[in-house]
Amino acid sequence: MTRGGNGKPPTKPRGLTHEEFEALLAQLDADRDRAGERYELIRRKLIRLFEWRGCDAAEELADETFNRVARKLKEGTKLRSSDPYSYFCGVAHLVYKEVLRKCSRERRALETGGWPPPETSFEAENPHLECLRRCLDRLPRDQRDLVLRYHQGGSHIQSRQALAGDLGIPLNALRIRVHRIRRKLEACLDEGPAH
Repeated sequence: MTRGGNGKPPTKPRGLTHEEFEALLAQLDADRDRAGERYELIRRKLIRLFEWRGCDAAEELADETFNRVARKLKEGTKLRSSDPYSYFCGVAHLVYKEVLRKCSRERRALETGGWPPPETSFEAENPHLECLRRCLDRLPRDQRDLVLRYHQGGSHIQSRQALAGDLGIPLNALRIRVHRIRRKLEACLDEGPAH
């Protein structure tokens, strides 16, 4: 079994079939162990890249990048470079731009009172987002607006400091409030889409 750089087998991103994952590893290197190591190295770099850009869901975005690369490989694209990270990085840039557009749409919708924002094709493919929307709608408006504002903005540190300033509370108190709201959301999400 292929081992990653940390001695454990690389974890297959959600949304990839076993065949797509195997094809991806085969493109990274003919040797299974080296392929696993390259996979883990690229994944760590992508996570750091998304974190550096201020994304909260860096691991999920790295997995989405791998999913898109795997689909391109299935369509016949070949990784020709000796360092395929540059290709992954290009795809990651496109994923990041989509995140920025989505945040911008949600911020505009929040500012104009147009909640929930219109569904995009990515959201239509993901049934969990509809459940999240329902759970957000169950929250009192002030809590929903707070958690949405907390997770929006290009520079999370600056936007969260501004949010704490608007509320007249320290940043740590803001984090605690949002954590409590997120626990409510998680409990609602655990109930599943039927509720």
